[in-house]
Amino acid sequence: MQSNLFRWLFEDPVMAGSNGGLPGTEVFHFLWPWLIFCIAGLLLTFYYSVEGRKRFVKSKPLAKRMLDNYLGWFAVICVVGLPLIFARVYLSGYFFAWRFWRYLWLLSMVVWAATWIYYLVRKYPSERAGFKAYQTQQKYVPKGNRSKRNARAGSR
Repeated sequence: MQSNLFRWLFEDPVMAGSNGGLPGTEVFHFLWPWLIFCIAGLLLTFYYSVEGRKRFVKSKPLAKRMLDNYLGWFAVICVVGLPLIFARVYLSGYFFAWRFWRYLWLLSMVVWAATWIYYLVRKYPSERAGFKAYQTQQKYVPKGNRSKRNARAGSR
């Protein structure tokens, strides 16, 4: 079983097709779904970085920080996915056409989603409560007179 899994992961599509009795390379059935996923992910992160930060999370610093971190990693995953898909389709007899790279890429997406869910469930509620407490505290802290301080600084 272990040798078959090893062979299945690290076999290029040309060899997999000839070993499976196919006349050519093994067919890659997931080209369009993965391509659409990667392009949509890149468009989403581009839209967020250009317009979404100002429009949706302008007054929410915790949400802005969370989306900056996690959408940045999502963009990296999508950028890495495009050459892997290209290698599978056009470089079918070479190193990056192995299934191992696509499953490693898929594992990175699962880890990314798990860390985001963990953050949303475990850490974000406590950070949000702490930030609300800080905002409430700042309502009652007296503010200094900035005009006097600026006037004194200019007269030195």
